[in-house]
Amino acid sequence: MTQVFKTRAGTYVEIVNTGNFLLDGGSMFGRIPKVMWENWFPADEKNRIIMATNILKIQVREKTYQVDAGLGSFYDEKEKVVLGIEENVPFCGSTDYLILTHLHFDHCGGISDMDVREKVLVSKKEWADAINNNNPLTKGSYRKNDLDAIKPNLECIEPPYKIAPDIEILSTPGHTKGHVSVLIDREIFYAGDLIPTSSHVHLPCIMAYDLFPLEILEVKKRMLEMALEEDWIVIFEHDPYTPFARIDKVGDRFKARPAKADKN
Repeated sequence: MTQVFKTRAGTYVEIVNTGNFLLDGGSMFGRIPKVMWENWFPADEKNRIIMATNILKIQVREKTYQVDAGLGSFYDEKEKVVLGIEENVPFCGSTDYLILTHLHFDHCGGISDMDVREKVLVSKKEWADAINNNNPLTKGSYRKNDLDAIKPNLECIEPPYKIAPDIEILSTPGHTKGHVSVLIDREIFYAGDLIPTSSHVHLPCIMAYDLFPLEILEVKKRMLEMALEEDWIVIFEHDPYTPFARIDKVGDRFKARPAKADKN
């Protein structure tokens, strides 16, 4: 099922889940104990929880834009078992521009299954880290076949960057040094792995995968304050249960408030 929004400026925005996979729940919630996070995300017998890959499609006048590309289909049998990818259907489509929040396989793996007619936009810092990847913490996250598929259409950018008057690419480091998020018409905020699920609006929910936890804590707080003040809809890329919400604050704690799409 897809969710469709139309902003006040007339921009059409569609959330599409390109397939679910499984990740270790403890890694996703870091210092939060399982007795708490399992109430939000039930785990299987191997402690894995369901992760969505909610990508964004945007129509602005005559151009189409997509944010992130999902898992894609480039996995061997061992990887499919580890990640719980059994019947994943790759998102095979086309777009004028593809914006990648970062270059981990679950965000850009679908590049091999789609047609990008013009440009693939990646932050300069992210591209540098991906192609010079000697970090043992990230070695399994960046894949050569994904980077090779991106190269023909690659445009490295330095955020903040406006790809269109309606679409802002913002620097949101912490998960990786060059991670970006996308803001549409100052109404819809695609957080990427800055806030991967609705549960991660709780500030102490920092993933073990976040390379710079103190920085992501600061950036996440700043973006949530803006989302609260301007009443943004926040898109959670990995949340299969609550793919989007508005933000409330009770005391010093942020909470995700259920919102409605214009059309399912």
